[in-house]
Amino acid sequence: MSFLTPLYLLGVLGLSIPIILHLLHDRPKNKQEFGSLMFLDKTKPPVDRKRRPTHLLLLLLRCLALLLLAFVFARPFVTVDDPADAARRDRQWITVLLDRSASMQRGDLWEQAKAKVQTTLGLLGPGDRFSLIAFDDSTEPLAEVKSWLGSSSEAEANIPLERLAKPGFGGSNLGQALVFAGESIQEADPGADEQPLARREIIVISDLQKGSRLGEVQGYEWPTGIKVTLEQIGEDDQGNAGIEQVASRAPWAAAAAVPSFRISNSANSIGDELEFLAHTTAGETLSQKVHVPPGRSRVVELPREWTGQILERLAIRGDAAEFDNQFHFAQNRQQTVRIVYIGEDKSNDAEGSLFYLASAFQQLSTIDFQVEAVSGKSPGPLPEADLYVIGDAVDDPLAQTLGQEVEGGATALMVVQSTDQAANLGQWLGADGVVIRDIASSDYALLESLKLDDPVLSVFRDARFSDFTNLHFWKHRELQNLPDEGIDVLARFDSGAPAWLAARRGIGRLLVMTSGWTPADSQLALSTKFIPLLYSVLQPVLERKTQSRQFVVGNQVDLTRLNNGQADGSVTVMPPGGGAPAISVDTFFTPAAPGLYTAKGSGWSETFAVNLTAAESRTEPIVMDQFKKLGLPMTDPVAFSGEIAAAADAAEKTEAHRREYWQWALAAVLLFVTLETVLAARGSQPAEPVMIT
Repeated sequence: MSFLTPLYLLGVLGLSIPIILHLLHDRPKNKQEFGSLMFLDKTKPPVDRKRRPTHLLLLLLRCLALLLLAFVFARPFVTVDDPADAARRDRQWITVLLDRSASMQRGDLWEQAKAKVQTTLGLLGPGDRFSLIAFDDSTEPLAEVKSWLGSSSEAEANIPLERLAKPGFGGSNLGQALVFAGESIQEADPGADEQPLARREIIVISDLQKGSRLGEVQGYEWPTGIKVTLEQIGEDDQGNAGIEQVASRAPWAAAAAVPSFRISNSANSIGDELEFLAHTTAGETLSQKVHVPPGRSRVVELPREWTGQILERLAIRGDAAEFDNQFHFAQNRQQTVRIVYIGEDKSNDAEGSLFYLASAFQQLSTIDFQVEAVSGKSPGPLPEADLYVIGDAVDDPLAQTLGQEVEGGATALMVVQSTDQAANLGQWLGADGVVIRDIASSDYALLESLKLDDPVLSVFRDARFSDFTNLHFWKHRELQNLPDEGIDVLARFDSGAPAWLAARRGIGRLLVMTSGWTPADSQLALSTKFIPLLYSVLQPVLERKTQSRQFVVGNQVDLTRLNNGQADGSVTVMPPGGGAPAISVDTFFTPAAPGLYTAKGSGWSETFAVNLTAAESRTEPIVMDQFKKLGLPMTDPVAFSGEIAAAADAAEKTEAHRREYWQWALAAVLLFVTLETVLAARGSQPAEPVMIT
């Protein structure tokens, strides 16, 4: 039972009035003087402290009348559900986006999130639609109930929820999840016999940490009539610290590079003293103190005394949240890169090309450069190489073999230093009549029209490195009768003649320089452009062979790059922990948990590390204004005319099925008042005085 005006129930306090009146002793109403009593002294009547109400029936009638009168003014009513109305009620579609990313492992956030889902289930009524979607790096639909049927539908929604015993280790891609939910609602086609959805709402249950990716939401056009509600779980009031490895420097500048790590401390952190730990495979723990003020980060190099140890993981200690304090570390293995120089130069000749080529590729901790020289007139087989540098004319059949290697995917750099190389150039470019002509000049030539968007020259794209005016070329050659198609000019001399060219041959590349780097030709070998240029030529090989052994949960691992780029065939991956079964993988593997993984092939095995994405360490909440700037529909959508009519119809239904009882209460009041009046009148008739003489 409910009341339209419940404040009138305070009138029940008026029941105290008749009770008080019935407790009072009435004074005698009919007095008669007796002469025989005139000589007696007057005495006060005795006080009876135990007063009892008199005329109980009258008291009961008066109390009931006042009680019912208060009920009349309070307007009691009872709403009666009509089974026919259940099918005609306004349906709603609630979509819950449940965050299962790594940051939800903090404290009891996961339990709070699941409790929020249960609260949302309580908002559903007969015929409503419900969707449950879990998200981290990816988005996974867990449950879909098209027509809510009460307890059976609630059990259907709870089964996949209970299977999520705990959150995963992926990053949070909230933008992708929101777009996925919006498109799912937009593409849904209601059945012909279903009532239209009057309300469509997306409820996000998440910690809404700053590491969440929101890029996909920007510019997204939301379907009409959708509301997004953000249910933030927990409050990050103690801050968090995170650790990640800093990207290695450019290969030509990393000869003695030491692994470096960035330790970040959130702005709302309560401390600034952290401990940097290293755990070795021998069970030893190394540590050092690190001072990182709140809101700042610090890059720490691995101490020299640690580099001699075999480390399996690093860690930080001293912050409030521990879910991201471990960093698994796999040291990179040295890879071999073979470079074959084809020419007649001697390795110790400072006037030749081979001398500067070998000097440019120094040994690194991750790369073992092996430079080998072969004569262009050699009758022997062509050695396998990652890069062929051609500095002289090449005889057949070596030239044919070299052309086949380039067609099959090899990279060749041809340095044109004589007119005798015209036949080789025409053969490899597939053109007849190619002519090489020496350009005699009393002055020097400069480079211009460099194509800095090409991968070979992209290293010089920055304005600090794109100035080539100090690079002088004393001699160069002019190429004539080149094919019209299939050649890309990367740079020209100031005379307009091509200086550097690139040609795609099959799946390989042929690069051509019309002037060498020897002192007789140019200043290239002595400039700061020489080593970056050679490494850019080798960049595809270096990317294939020197891939870092550090990966992130949820990202694909290209196993073909392992084993010096020769991991072909079936590969077996052993997950961390020891108890998990091996996984057979052909090319790509997507790790779902952090740790050290071991890939094994035919005669080889390599270990790689998988860690949480660094963005998950940014646990401070996103400012709500940022969601508004991204255009999220966070307010109730404007109702259409049809929806307004439906709301009015619903109000009429409510009035029609409301049963009010105040009329019966008023009739009972009149009845009780009448009875009270009759009884009171009979009890108040004056009695005949008794005369005693």
